[in-house]
Amino acid sequence: MKKLAMITRFPCQEDAVEYINNNFDGVIGLGDVECPQYLNNFHGILGEMESVYIMKYLKKTERLITKEFLGLSTDFSTEISITHFPPKGFKSGIIINVEIGKKEISAKILSSKTKIVIHGHSENQTIVNSHGFQVISIGAFEKGYLAIYYPEEKKIQLSKISSH
Repeated sequence: MKKLAMITRFPCQEDAVEYINNNFDGVIGLGDVECPQYLNNFHGILGEMESVYIMKYLKKTERLITKEFLGLSTDFSTEISITHFPPKGFKSGIIINVEIGKKEISAKILSSKTKIVIHGHSENQTIVNSHGFQVISIGAFEKGYLAIYYPEEKKIQLSKISSH
């Protein structure tokens, strides 16, 4: 069974890269991943922290997810969608104890067929059930948080590692 790490706010540290490469079949980045070129089978979306180099690398290697990938969509056209930013009003995005979110993401969720939204950007892991949707914050890898995605089953599992 294929097991993919979903990460955000990933520091480019040797022990972190080794942990991901040794324990997962691939990686789905939800933005703010400093060194995707060192992660095996990396595919992802951009956050606001990636450099132009990272954007060009992902486009050139066809690893930038722009619509659909393994049952996940960035355009909210599938049952499970991914986004870097959390939706506003769902209380799933927290940075330094402040709720964050984008109205545009909330509007897309409410007008789509998506049932589960998985996002990065936030420090903590959270699952919020509201308005018939499930919103999942995978949490920051720099704090030991990640999610595990099993694409064959379309199953998401939150995880925390003790040290990286």
